[in-house]
Amino acid sequence: MSTNEYRVTLRVVLLAPPRDILYCLEDNQGSFVSTTKSTGDDIRFDFSAVVKPNQRSKKPNFTGPFCRGTPAKRFFYINIGQCAGQVDTLWQRKAKVWLSGWPMYVQPRPEEITWQMVQEVSSDRSTILVTKYQGQANDGSPNLHGASGWKVGLK
Repeated sequence: MSTNEYRVTLRVVLLAPPRDILYCLEDNQGSFVSTTKSTGDDIRFDFSAVVKPNQRSKKPNFTGPFCRGTPAKRFFYINIGQCAGQVDTLWQRKAKVWLSGWPMYVQPRPEEITWQMVQEVSSDRSTILVTKYQGQANDGSPNLHGASGWKVGLK
């Protein structure tokens, strides 16, 4: 890794997702990773990424097997139900969790990951970057739009 690249661990916590639904991360090859069936308790997914400066904006640019999108608008997927390989459910969804470049329709604007956060997490292996995601929509279905901002947390 070059001197202006940083390896970080990211964590998303799904808060109280609906029971008996499969959830997983999807890598950029379309493979399902860390498939978990919900019990109604929180589910957490951890993965690593390399962060380097965006060539244009100089803001953090996340790369690695789970990072999708353009350098200015990075996200990762959480697959839900049939999209996670489950056959005995009607749910077929992908939740897009933003790392950078949140869409303008997301209000209020969540806390984006800063260089200070990246440097802190890459230099202290007991810390990670964490976001929490509402796992259940108001109607009881799996939620697609429930992420909060990012924070530095403990592993």
